[in-house]
Amino acid sequence: MAVAPVVPFLTRLRKRPVPRWARPSEPTVPSSERAHAIEVVAPDEYCTALLVEYAAPYFPAKIVSDSGWVVRLQPPAGGAWVLELLSLVDRWLEAARLPCAKVLYGGRSYLIRAPIDVTPYAAAESRSLTDVVPTG
Repeated sequence: MAVAPVVPFLTRLRKRPVPRWARPSEPTVPSSERAHAIEVVAPDEYCTALLVEYAAPYFPAKIVSDSGWVVRLQPPAGGAWVLELLSLVDRWLEAARLPCAKVLYGGRSYLIRAPIDVTPYAAAESRSLTDVVPTG
């Protein structure tokens, strides 16, 4: 039986230290992106006031006077605020009985739709299932 020859160049390969300047770093968010405000467009004065009231515990909010009914929210540093924002907008859309909301952030426009209405029977059925199914 023939033995495969030893490949000499494989024995010479060693992991060389990489200079500090060439090491990949953690992705960072530019400081200009952290400063972007979130703007939510509301259809009227009542919905605008309701959104400010809902947003107050989570985000600094103010009504932008020069562009119709727009609420400007200031997000905190980091990315954890996105889920809070989506939850806030969902609750606001349900309370104001709006089908959707236009949200402006970072030069982009997003359309957030209201959750689908649940029939009273389906809501009662889901409540009874959570009471029966053990959670722990």
